[in-house]
Amino acid sequence: MKKILFLLVMAIFPALAMASPFGLKMGMTLKEIAKECESKPEFVKNDAYIIKPKKSHPSFEYYFVFVDKNKGLYQIKAVSSVINTNDYGTELQSAFNATKDRVAKRYGEPTIRDEIDPKSVFHDGKYWMYTLKDGARTLVAFWGQGEKLADNLDTVVLECSASDRFSHQGFLILYYFFKNANKIEDEQDAVL
Repeated sequence: MKKILFLLVMAIFPALAMASPFGLKMGMTLKEIAKECESKPEFVKNDAYIIKPKKSHPSFEYYFVFVDKNKGLYQIKAVSSVINTNDYGTELQSAFNATKDRVAKRYGEPTIRDEIDPKSVFHDGKYWMYTLKDGARTLVAFWGQGEKLADNLDTVVLECSASDRFSHQGFLILYYFFKNANKIEDEQDAVL
């Protein structure tokens, strides 16, 4: 019986170890993160580093990690390549829905926030990209609000964003906030 239990644990453990987003886990040091990347993390500012993880996803082009010197990795931000779309944002919305469905396979069904500012005069669908760029429209999926997530995650967020420069281009941003993120933010804000 012990041998069967041991074999079962050994079979499950590697699957659990591989399940973390992009092969990265809460609390990892910069040195540990570097081992999971194709090149050395590049410092951006504050706690942010741009990385190229070995376990990347074809939908995302840029990856950022946020690493506290004492508590390690607390956030991952993945940004898609540019998505060319029309005034209605059809291609961007399609990419959002496809990515949302893929993330949902791991973390369950999200809460969706798809809304436009009631004060906006551009409610017609043909102004979808314009209102997204203007900040009057939001399309976001949230996981973990009041629910327990795997991988020591507190919250996962997927959002649509519009290019600042071109009205027919957008991209997706996928955030992973680990359980230690709020504590680090509280410590940083304690000086305010």
